[in-house]
This record gives sequence, C-alpha cells and structure tokens, in this order.
Amino acid sequence: MAKIDHSRRNARDRMARQGSDSVVDFGLPAGMTPPKPRKSKASLRAEASEAVASITRLVRCPCGHSGKVAVTPAMTGRRFRCSKCGEAIE
Repeated sequence: MAKIDHSRRNARDRMARQGSDSVVDFGLPAGMTPPKPRKSKASLRAEASEAVASITRLVRCPCGHSGKVAVTPAMTGRRFRCSKCGEAIE
C-alpha cells in the first residue's frame, strides 16, 4: 500500500477551494477595490494622540481659574461655565 502525502493533498485542496492566482496578475473585476494596506501601530497611535489633542482644550476663566475640557463636535461653539465661580467662559 502506498503512502499518502496529506500535506500535498491539503495544499492542493486549499488551492482549488481558495484559488492560487494573485489578484494583481489579472486585475480586479469591475466594482471591486484592491485591499488597503494596513497602518502601523505607530501611525495609529499618532493619529489617536492628534485626535485627543484636537478635542481637548484648556480654558481659562476671567477670575483666574483654568481647566481642561474635552470638546466633542456637538459641543463646538458652546460657552462653558466655570465650576468654581460660575462665570461664562468663551
């Protein structure tokens, strides 16, 4: 009885099931877009820190108090009120 090489058979089955041709070789079918390259963790961290910096604002009260405020897009343009003295802050 002959030995069966299961790894070769599995590879053959996988190629038949999933295909072995590169998308780049034949071009993409109409309406499809190529896969996007994945961003590195460093660039994702930089984007996250920029986003946090853009929504965090240091506000100062006319009486001298100050504090950091997270400004969401819904809160843009609103006036804040000082929690210590109650004065309106621009």
